[in-house]
Amino acid sequence: MNIVTALKNPNINNKLREEENFNIIGSDIQYQEGILEILENNKNIDLLIISELLPGEIEFKEIINKIIQINKKIELIVILNNKNEELKNFLISKGIFNIFFNNEITIKDLIKIINEKNNKKNEIEINEEIKKLKEIIFEKEKNKKIINLKIINNKKILDLKNNINKLFKNRKIKKINKNVISVVGTPGIGKSSFCSIFAKLLKNKKILIIDFDILNSCINSFFNIKIKSKKIKEINKKNNFDFFINKINKNIYLLNATKILADNNYKKIKKDFFIELNKIKNKFDLIIIDNSSECFFEYTKEILNNSDLIIFLLEANLIDLKKSRKLLDIYINEWNIKKDKIKIVFNKFNKNSICDEILKTLFSDFKILGKIKTDINYNLIINKNIKLINKKIKKDYLKIIEKLKL
Repeated sequence: MNIVTALKNPNINNKLREEENFNIIGSDIQYQEGILEILENNKNIDLLIISELLPGEIEFKEIINKIIQINKKIELIVILNNKNEELKNFLISKGIFNIFFNNEITIKDLIKIINEKNNKKNEIEINEEIKKLKEIIFEKEKNKKIINLKIINNKKILDLKNNINKLFKNRKIKKINKNVISVVGTPGIGKSSFCSIFAKLLKNKKILIIDFDILNSCINSFFNIKIKSKKIKEINKKNNFDFFINKINKNIYLLNATKILADNNYKKIKKDFFIELNKIKNKFDLIIIDNSSECFFEYTKEILNNSDLIIFLLEANLIDLKKSRKLLDIYINEWNIKKDKIKIVFNKFNKNSICDEILKTLFSDFKILGKIKTDINYNLIINKNIKLINKKIKKDYLKIIEKLKL
C-alpha cells in the first residue's frame, strides 16, 4: 500500500516507515499545496493521512474536494483539530469515515487502521486475480488458436516430433484400458516421482507404469533399473512390448515407451503402438502413464483422450497457476478432453502456498484430490529408490488413493 502523510509532523512519518508492510511515499508534507503536487505526479497513492492543521491558503473542505477530484480511488484518514460535527458530516458525505481528533489517536492506532486497510486491499487484489484466472481457464473461444510451438534447437528432437505426429495423424484409436491413469502437469512439478510413489503405495494390484515423457525420461532411475537392450531382429520378430517391460517387484512393471518412439528400428511396434498396448491391458489391474509437459507431441493428445482419468499436478502459486491454466485450456478447448476426467493435485505444498479456500474457488469446476506437502525427505526417497517413504508423505498419497477408491 502506497501511503502519503500530510500532518506537519515528520516523527509520525518516520515511525510509519519502520513498518515492513507500509510503503511511505516521500517525507511528511508540510503545506496544503504540496499534497496536490504529489497527487498530480503520482497516480498510484492508495492512502493519504491529512491533518486539518496543515498550513495553506485553501479552505479545508476545498482541499478535500480537490484531493478526491485528482484521485477518486484514494482513501483518507483525517485528523481534525477539534470536534466539529458540521465538518465531520461533510467528510462522511464524501465517503470518508476514518475521522479522528488530535487528542484521540495514537501512532499505534494509526498503524492498526492502516494494517486493516492493507489486508483488505490485498484480499481485493487476490480476488481480482482469481477472477481473471478463472475467466482465462474456463473461457471458450472457438476460433482462437493458443498453441505456440516451442522452438527446439535440437534437430533430433524436432525430427522425432514430426515423425511421431505423422504416425498418429488421423488415426482412430480404441480405448486403451478401462483403468488407465495419465499424470500431467507443468515442467518440473514432480510427475515421475508422483507416478513412482503412487504405484508403490497401491497394494494388491498388478501395475504397469509407462514412461511417455520423451524429453525427460527418468522413471527407471527412480527404481534403479536398466532398460533392457535386445537385438533388433529378435524384437521385430515378436512384434510386441515384452522385451521392453521390466519387472520392478512382484506387482510393479515398467514400460519405457520413449525408447520405442525414439528409435526408428522399431517401426512395426511404433506403427501399431496403441494396438499393442491394448493387447496387454488384461495383464494388469492398472496402467499409470507419465506424460510429457510439452503439448506439441500428437501422441500426448491421443493418450489423454484415451485415458480414463487424468491427474493434473500443479503448485499453488500464481506463476504455476498461470502456466497450468494454459495447459488446461489446450486440453479442454483444443484437444476436446472431457473436463470431468481431469482431477487436480497440488504438489510441493507449503506454508507460503495460496490458501485452500482460494484454490477451491479457482478450481471449483474440477474435483480436487488433495495436496502433497513439501518434505525434505523426498531426496532420500529418490536416492534410496522409493524404498523409504516416511509417514507424512505416505499419508498425503493415501488420502488421494482413498478418494479415487483404488
